[in-house]
Amino acid sequence: MTKKHTGDLHNHLNGSFSLDFLKKLAEKNGCFDVYEELVRIKAEYLERTQLQPENGYSDDLIGLIWKQFGLIHKIIKNLDDISNGVLDVVQSSTATYLEIRTTPKSMENKTEDDYIDAFESGLLLARQRIGNKKAVGLLSLDRTVHTLKDAKHFIKRILTSPHNLLIGLDISGNPLVKRTLTGRELAEVITLALNSEIPIAIHMGESESHIEKQDTDIILSALEQWKSSQLLQSPNPLHGKVRLGHCIFLTKEQKEKIANLELPIEVCPSCHKKLNWHLEAQPHPVTTIYNDLSDPIVIGTDDEIIFGSSAKIEFNRLIGFFSNNKELDRKKLKEHQAQFRFSN
Repeated sequence: MTKKHTGDLHNHLNGSFSLDFLKKLAEKNGCFDVYEELVRIKAEYLERTQLQPENGYSDDLIGLIWKQFGLIHKIIKNLDDISNGVLDVVQSSTATYLEIRTTPKSMENKTEDDYIDAFESGLLLARQRIGNKKAVGLLSLDRTVHTLKDAKHFIKRILTSPHNLLIGLDISGNPLVKRTLTGRELAEVITLALNSEIPIAIHMGESESHIEKQDTDIILSALEQWKSSQLLQSPNPLHGKVRLGHCIFLTKEQKEKIANLELPIEVCPSCHKKLNWHLEAQPHPVTTIYNDLSDPIVIGTDDEIIFGSSAKIEFNRLIGFFSNNKELDRKKLKEHQAQFRFSN
């Protein structure tokens, strides 16, 4: 595979299943009424969000996002659904390189470890059956549920993953609720992962809460310290090891730190628009950190089934947000973004 192909570097498993796959699952799992409700709400949501109002979408419309997720979770019943779902996501994506992230959870009296096994099985199936694409996995730490102990276990699972199917950690979770992974222990997770040569994607700047700003400062300080401890500073030791997701609500000082560290940022255009994180009449928030396509920015779909936008469409939207002073063509842009992948 050449590096010029489109990559999707911010892809959540449960938000990326195809409708056809969910229809088959609903028939199998005896919940076709749930699928029909999902189709109805999805159609209504996409119709009502085609054009963004000047002041953004209403809270009621944004609520339809979470309602769709709730219905999807009702359709996914067991670990076979997870394995087959990974295969579906890879098959249906317009990207040829995918980093798929998922939060391990217990299902039908099965453990989180069983879930990880099923996720790995799906990635292996995709590798065996879809020769023209590459998909690898990230384990998502939900900072509202998981702890430092969980993080250490996830790191162990990644280090022992067969065939390098799992290649990194993701730190995510609802930014507005109480956190179980925060402060010093959050910094410890980041340092432990990097010292274990485990790449890490970090959701950042998703709210304006005090705890979000505090954890952002802690994360950036941990990354500064780790970078300064590395013997080789060129090429940037953070590239291919760390990416930040979204980066919408940040202080001036935080933005400056990110730019100074040259930390890659995952931009998900449709997600940002439909959560009112980016009002289209205004510049994209990430342009206050990086303003050119030659800067460390990468594309992600986030949740394609919800936001209705493929990797190729999102790539085209990304191009419109930033200047292109080096006049990079599409091939060069994709090669540039490929250097920030966690698996090459």
